Amino acid sequence: MDGLSFQEILQYILPTSKFLIFDIFLYLIFFFALLALLTMPDKNMVPTFLIGGVLLAVIVAKLSTAATVLPGAPILGLKDFGTYAINVAMLVFPLIAVGTTRKPSSRAKVRSTPFAILAGVLGAVYFFLFWIVHQRV
Repeated sequence: MDGLSFQEILQYILPTSKFLIFDIFLYLIFFFALLALLTMPDKNMVPTFLIGGVLLAVIVAKLSTAATVLPGAPILGLKDFGTYAINVAMLVFPLIAVGTTRKPSSRAKVRSTPFAILAGVLGAVYFFLFWIVHQRV
């Protein structure tokens, strides 16, 4: 079994010309979700898993869209229900994580809230843009 080379991995991760706007949205969602994950207060297991699910959904979406342009079989097709569910997860999970994050103390502020809200808003824009361009039939 041949493994993937570093060049092939870079081809799948780097932006593609056909899906450039979608790739930019995915990078921004990943960045804000990662910041939300890193600034999440301790003892918040459910929001941490939700933000981790967003990171996983972004990776699967990026690999699926890149595989439709590059040689290789995509994980999910552009019009599959799984792609729709992953796009919904990028919209909903950060917003649920904002609502379920507990404060470490009564006067403390949760620093992960703005990052998760931004990830959710960008997820909503990505979801509707992707739906209009690729999934609406």
